[in-house]
Amino acid sequence: MTPLTRKPTAQRRDEIVLAVLRIIGEQGLTSLSTTTLAEEVGVTTGALFRHFPSREAILEGTVDYALTRIDETFPDETLPPLERLRELAARRVRLLGANPGLSWLLRSEQAYLTLPPECAAHLRDAVRRSKRFLLDAIREGAARGDIRDDIEPEVLLVPVMGTIHALIGMPGVHRPAARARRPDADHIFLALLKMLAPPSTDQRTRKR
Repeated sequence: MTPLTRKPTAQRRDEIVLAVLRIIGEQGLTSLSTTTLAEEVGVTTGALFRHFPSREAILEGTVDYALTRIDETFPDETLPPLERLRELAARRVRLLGANPGLSWLLRSEQAYLTLPPECAAHLRDAVRRSKRFLLDAIREGAARGDIRDDIEPEVLLVPVMGTIHALIGMPGVHRPAARARRPDADHIFLALLKMLAPPSTDQRTRKR
């Protein structure tokens, strides 16, 4: 009989964190219990606490993982403003659209109310950083003449973020649709950039 071998701690911790994200992405944080989590991972509840000292520590590890993945979506700040906007949007849609649990952590008010306070604070910081990144790109683009300056950057931020959020939740963007025409994320991004373009640029385009 082949003896059972334990997986390395780091690997098992990753499995636990990913299982947390699957559960909260499908059912919400209220459905997360040590029992459901252990069943999802395929271990005993006791095994969970060999890798994390408490349920709170499991949530902290999950948020740390989420923040690391979010940080990876920020593009190089030396890129031109429009490229920064498009690249961040594309990366966020790919990441959050394919990972409902990550999306839930960032966008659900329930997450901020039920997670440990320090975790909620870190998530709020990530959201604020994202808004600052987008707003800085819009301001710089307006100063360079690449983005319209007849509308305040804070106002333009709303449709930019709205487009990203809409694409994250749009069926068919992230996985093949069986019998439906899939939305084209690239086409939607291009339409957004056209809306952000200075009026004079729009006028020249129409004359061609």
